[in-house]
Amino acid sequence: MMPACYPHKSNRLVAVRMLVCMILLFVACGCSHQDRYGRNPDELKTKRPPKDERAIRLAKSEAMLDEEHDDINDVSPVSTLFVNGSPIRVDDVLRWVRYDLAKMARDMPPQEYQRQMIEILRRQVRSEAESTLLEQVAKRRLHDEEMKKLEEFVDARIREIINKDHGGRQTRYEEWLRDRGVSMLEDRQRIRRDMMIIAHLQRSVGHKVAEPTRREIEEFYEQYLAEMKVGNRRRMSLIDIPFGRVDAVGERMFPAVKKSDARQNAVAALRRVKGGEDFANVAKDVSKGIYASNGGDWDWVSKDGARERWQPAIDALYSLSAGGISEVVESDGVFFIVNCTDMERTEPQSFVDIQKDLIQKFKTRQFDYLTRELIAKQYENADVKPTNPGRFLRAVVEAAPKPGELAS
Repeated sequence: MMPACYPHKSNRLVAVRMLVCMILLFVACGCSHQDRYGRNPDELKTKRPPKDERAIRLAKSEAMLDEEHDDINDVSPVSTLFVNGSPIRVDDVLRWVRYDLAKMARDMPPQEYQRQMIEILRRQVRSEAESTLLEQVAKRRLHDEEMKKLEEFVDARIREIINKDHGGRQTRYEEWLRDRGVSMLEDRQRIRRDMMIIAHLQRSVGHKVAEPTRREIEEFYEQYLAEMKVGNRRRMSLIDIPFGRVDAVGERMFPAVKKSDARQNAVAALRRVKGGEDFANVAKDVSKGIYASNGGDWDWVSKDGARERWQPAIDALYSLSAGGISEVVESDGVFFIVNCTDMERTEPQSFVDIQKDLIQKFKTRQFDYLTRELIAKQYENADVKPTNPGRFLRAVVEAAPKPGELAS
């Protein structure tokens, strides 16, 4: 999944405007346009579709199905990870997070930094491996003319970044990249790869998204009405710190996370929040939840609208007032910290008024499901060496900034 601490998220993720252009391109080339996210009927029914940056995150939602070790200290390091023969080297991982890690190494207590650094790098290794796999498939399926169009969109995206984030001055953009040890070419390659992944997903699963039946939309509306009856509904942000071998979206964690370590991470996160840090920023740093990239924002949730795993968090939510933050809450394989960001009593809208939105919700979740299924199938046939990526992770961890180092 996209690492929450990624140093220039706005550069890496594709903005809404550019995504729409990309979709239109591939519609013109013969791919049907469907909404990017699909149905997962086990997830909270009323969650609105996440922001567009989740496209890449969804594309990387399946963990590498490889042998695991509980402790990376038990394995020997290797400096290169191969995905279908394509090498990923230690610096390929660190270049995107080294700047932020150096700051963390300077500012955090050594033990806390070590825990968070390993989690960040675990996600980054997975992200690089899955991006490599998806890029390989996408390149085989894009025609020359499509590649030319893609370059035009990348150019436009870079101009947008310069204008929006750097006052329209390319020199500021270049300086900002240099501070992070990233060249313009490397940043361009990353933007291009992310856009190719989105195009690949549109082509591979977009046409499979079906229109919902009348009954399915009516069921969505019935769930919506049930939530409105609860009264004083609450909006939740969540820090989700799993332990064991599987996280919130079914991804295997390598190495597996010990319960004691997860508890320590949760306590440390709660200390940061109660110490005045922004809850969303802490969630982006440490949460492994399904909405971590959005700062843990679950939007408005009902009292009984989630799977059993999350129910203790929602129970805690409904014991809080607006602005309240829970203590560490334990559930099956996970520790939660809950923030009630708002409370509201509203009147339900009519079926006619929200029918289009309900159809959108159905399609986004169906796309989500199909995307996860696609990634799982691609990894079944992938050749990943070493077979235990924990060995490569150890090499990355050993090369990361050390506690107490000054940020560059």
